[in-house]
Amino acid sequence: MANITEITEKLEKEAKRMKCKMEIEALESLLSNIGNVVKEFEESSLIFKRAHSHYTENWDGASKHSYDQYVQRLNINELKTIELANSLKHEINEQMDKLHSKMEELS
Repeated sequence: MANITEITEKLEKEAKRMKCKMEIEALESLLSNIGNVVKEFEESSLIFKRAHSHYTENWDGASKHSYDQYVQRLNINELKTIELANSLKHEINEQMDKLHSKMEELS
């Protein structure tokens, strides 16, 4: 009877380790996707900023003022987006660390 209990416990531990491994892989994929999205976002922002500096330097009046306010809001939102992405990546890394520790405990 002890052998069956030991086998059952080993299978349960292995199943839990496999579950942790799958969760880690999913989080790694999510982390990669976030990195790709942030990279695209930053590249798009850079393209916009280059166009902005090239085409609007001679603007003046109300249209220039309105456009500058729009650009300022975009810059603020860009900073918030990057900050949120970094926070999300940090949380994902923390969760992955917890799962790695759990896997070690199950070994």
